[in-house]
Parts: sequence; C-alpha cells; structure tokens
Amino acid sequence: MPERSSSTARNARSAAPADDPPTPAEGGPTRRRARREHSDLLETRILAAAIEEFSEHGFAGARIERVSAAAGTVDRMLYYYYGNKERLYQAVLAKIYEDMIAAQREFVTPDDPVEGMRQLVMHSWDHYQSHPHLVRLLMNENLLHGRHIRQSAHLERTTLPLVEMVETLLRSGQAQGVFRHDVSSEHVLMTIMSLGFFYVSNQYTCSSWIGADLMSRPRRAAWRKHICDVVLSMLAKRDAPLPATAAPKTRRKPAAADKK
Repeated sequence: MPERSSSTARNARSAAPADDPPTPAEGGPTRRRARREHSDLLETRILAAAIEEFSEHGFAGARIERVSAAAGTVDRMLYYYYGNKERLYQAVLAKIYEDMIAAQREFVTPDDPVEGMRQLVMHSWDHYQSHPHLVRLLMNENLLHGRHIRQSAHLERTTLPLVEMVETLLRSGQAQGVFRHDVSSEHVLMTIMSLGFFYVSNQYTCSSWIGADLMSRPRRAAWRKHICDVVLSMLAKRDAPLPATAAPKTRRKPAAADKK
C-alpha cells in the first residue's frame, strides 16, 4: 500500500503542467542559479590568481598549488575547470587579450585625425602602464616563441581593434592632407606599441642604467607626451624633403701608419 501511494505521487508529479516551476526546496532555478554564480566566482578567483602566478614566475616556474591556494580552493578544482596547466595558461592569455580588446573598444575616435591619433597613443600607453601583468605575460609568451598563442585557435585569430583604428585615422589624415602618404599603418602601429611596451617591460634595467625611477609620475607623464610627439612628428606632412644625411667622413690613417 505505501509503495502504491509513492508510485501514485510520482505519477502525479510527472503529470503536473510543464510550465509550473519547481519550488526552491525541490532544487529549482534558484538553487541552480546559486550554484552557477558560485562556479563563476570560483573561476574568476582562479583566473586572477593564475594571472598573478604566471606573470610573476612564467609558464615554467608557475605552480598549480600556489594558484589554488591563492584562489582559496584545491588543485582538483583547477584540473576540473581547465584540465591541465597549459590550458590554464591559455585561459590566462585569453583573459588578458579580452581585457585589452575591451579597453580598445571603449575608445571613441574623434573626427579630427590629428587629435584622434594623439588620444589613441595616450589610450594605448595608459593601458600598458596600468596593466603590468599584461606586459610580463606577453614577454614570457615571446620567450616561448608564441607557442601557446599558436596552439589556441581563438587567440591566433584574434584581431586587435587598435589595428583598425590606426588604419582609419591614418587614411582620414591622409585624405585631409595632414598626414604623409608614404607612411604605412603597420609602422605607425608598431611605433605606438613598441614605445609603450618597451618602456614598461624594461623599466627596471633602464631605471638602473639611467639612475632614476622611470615609473615615477612625472617621468611617466613625460614619456606619454614624448610618444605622442614622436608619432605625430612622423606623420606630419612635410612641405619640403628633409636634407640627406651626410655620410660620415673616413678618418685618414697617420702618415707613420701609411709607411708601415
């Protein structure tokens, strides 16, 4: 009799209208949503800890146990979400790329190409100097010859909005007669990125050589202005060709040396 009653109850539940949501006590959407939010939060903590670990120790020196400890979880959960250390590293690269792309998409291109290029240079520099983890991770990946980026189909196909922005501003300036026509967008892009990236990536050695803190506020502001001046000077249309650089004169050997 109890078994029949239990079976009847199960049949009644299965016959209930499909659009009747289960109550939270039965493990309905509220509980599932809470589990999903907890999972998302854990993944966020893992990625944040992994970014710190890989940027500080590189791919070879990074340790899963340190990542899990910093994220407040256990190694098993890292393997559950990412499978292995290499996939976790690729997830870190994907995250920093996503953040960089999101920041570039926030840039609003002004109508004036000169002012637009100036603001784009400053925007790019500001992102480099405020995201040191990005610089260190990209340095490490270059030491690995870009191996993990090539292995990730998603990362390999990634196109930075900065590339299109530079091309658009350059074409606009050339059409308006304020930018030279013999400058390629590739050179403009590489100039912007290299002047910003090099400064941040080599701050410690260069600070030692120069004998000053390159990351002090005044020096960072001065370098920001310098990058703008370099790029805009390179692009400025010249009314007359620059004089050719004279070849260095060959020093004559002393007479005594000629006799020998």
